[in-house]
Amino acid sequence: MKKLKLVICDSDELYCRRLDEYLRSHLHLGFEIFSFTDFKIMEEFARKNTVELLMIAESLLEELGECKLFSSLRNILILDEGLGGSSVVRDGDELTTKYVDKYQSASSIVDNIIGFCMEDSSSLHGLSLQTASGKGRVISLYSPLSKCGQTTLAVNIAELLAKESKTIFLSFESFSTLPDHLGIEYEEDISDLVYYADCERDKFVLYLEKIKRSKNNVDYIMPAKTAMQIKEIGFEKVMDLYRLLTDECGYDNIVVDLTELPGGFFDIASSSEKIFTITRDNLRDNRVVQMYDEVLRKSELEDIIEKTIKCQLPDIRDKQEYDGYVYNLLAREGLLNGR
Repeated sequence: MKKLKLVICDSDELYCRRLDEYLRSHLHLGFEIFSFTDFKIMEEFARKNTVELLMIAESLLEELGECKLFSSLRNILILDEGLGGSSVVRDGDELTTKYVDKYQSASSIVDNIIGFCMEDSSSLHGLSLQTASGKGRVISLYSPLSKCGQTTLAVNIAELLAKESKTIFLSFESFSTLPDHLGIEYEEDISDLVYYADCERDKFVLYLEKIKRSKNNVDYIMPAKTAMQIKEIGFEKVMDLYRLLTDECGYDNIVVDLTELPGGFFDIASSSEKIFTITRDNLRDNRVVQMYDEVLRKSELEDIIEKTIKCQLPDIRDKQEYDGYVYNLLAREGLLNGR
């Protein structure tokens, strides 16, 4: 698929270079990025190519208006320098434009680009993530024991996998402390992402970029607020989400914290390559795990039994021992490269 062209034009060489570098590293949409500090050179480029998104300094708007270049342009983001410039017009009609603060953080500029693409998806048809199809290996965690450190283990597993390949973390836990643990603020969560996968499929990759939060190379989708929201998701929607994350977004690993039980839990668990189940060595907890195993056997869910890896975690306060245990656990199960 032909990549869409994003052009940056700003006579401030340092700003232009830094913005270019940041977008190449952090804007994971399928744009081909070009940067120009000389307007005339940018004009020559645009006369030979269709530019789907032009990001131009406000101080260059007058030159843009004089050169009658609009037949080559589809959308314009104006880097607002506080000069009070006028709107850009084409043949008397308003061109699709938006002002964004030039001096806001680079991450906020990325958010503005994503938001702009979502609002004007018609002229940006074909925009996808800048990635190839991933392996889509699903690693799930579920234990019938409460407060067993499952989410912490899931985060550690995701971070280790992310050192080698593209990894996303999905949390099916209500009233979760995961955002606090990661120090992440968010508005939309996994229930929103499932909705977009179901009802706004053509814009899914854009919504994913908007919703996800990244830390230590892991992309996180924050948990839903309530258990009822999780139970309403269901097996088919989860499978559709997995397919989109793999085929369109290129994820190699999907780490799933199944603290709550979504609708169709056993079918979801069966779709996993591995299922890590935390156990504890005491009479009560052993009995709880036994009852869970009995449910699996009576339900003839041998595939889940075969995929389940039981583990007793060391004290997390001994970070060196804990980290070594998790690494060896993944290496033993063949989830790390070179083992």
